[in-house]
Amino acid sequence: MAAEITTAATSAPLGADRLMSREFATLMVTASVFFLATGAVNALLPKFVVDELGGTEATAGFVMGSAAFSALATRIWFGRTADRRGARRILVLGAGLGAVAFVLLAAASTVAGAVAARLVLGASGAAMVTGATMLGIQLAPPARRSQAVALVLVSFHAGMGLGPTFAEWLLNLRSYAWVWTVAAGFSVASGGLAMLLSFRPGDPNAEPSPMIHRNALLPGVVTLFGVFAFNGFMTFLPLYAREVGMSDAGLAFLVASATMVLIRTALGRVPDVVGPIRAGSGALVLTVGAMIVVALWATPTGVVVGAALVAAGLSLQSPSFIAIAVDGVSDRERGSAMAT
Repeated sequence: MAAEITTAATSAPLGADRLMSREFATLMVTASVFFLATGAVNALLPKFVVDELGGTEATAGFVMGSAAFSALATRIWFGRTADRRGARRILVLGAGLGAVAFVLLAAASTVAGAVAARLVLGASGAAMVTGATMLGIQLAPPARRSQAVALVLVSFHAGMGLGPTFAEWLLNLRSYAWVWTVAAGFSVASGGLAMLLSFRPGDPNAEPSPMIHRNALLPGVVTLFGVFAFNGFMTFLPLYAREVGMSDAGLAFLVASATMVLIRTALGRVPDVVGPIRAGSGALVLTVGAMIVVALWATPTGVVVGAALVAAGLSLQSPSFIAIAVDGVSDRERGSAMAT
């Protein structure tokens, strides 16, 4: 598989493998705007649950983790729908759900209200990730799909990295409700940008793609381990940062995001060149090392270094295993493979 990808990269005609275009850039901005809002909310929500809603740290973890349930429950449906109805519709739907989630959060006065908002936000994020990644692959030449995925993921994490600093600034200006309201506005803006993308409909009369795509099952399971480590670390980062003496977790979020942007921009073609299996395996080893650093080096410096390392691992892991998942998959089933 790796050899096929490498050969395609080296045999493409001059200019045939051009990736960046106005539409691809619009897609990246669309995703960045949405995930800026998500990053702002994620950075403040654990403290909001503990300080404003009277919850415990365990409660905050449950609220944050609840999004994973709705994301897993809806992601496959979003992928199959994107195959039949087009990825742009899924992007617009995801942005709309995000706006609803942020409005629900602004109105929340109980932990149950925060959980409801997170459940909607989990579905929203699943739609945005599935739609943006699928559209990015559609826009990319076959020999540069790993790089296309890497750049789309850069746009996610650029927004997520800037979100915490933006959130703290908004909170200092007014209140938590103000942060949630501004986030809703950014989500609406993301939906508007998505409407500027060209509509690439699938065949609504085609046979439905598989619920779980066989080609993507093993890469998806392996990817889950790395994503679980990264998301677990980032979920509890705001509370853990306070435990080790950091005034806020903004620096760690920013370092993680900057690391992802740097690696995925500078090294985005590594999976295409050395092979996605080799690149992804090395990235998983790096992720394990990052978790060991965070566990044993419980200081502000250790948190920042750990954030950089875990981000570096995920930076190459996701594009590698996504490339494996979609390699040889027909256009009609690509959304299903992405969602798996």
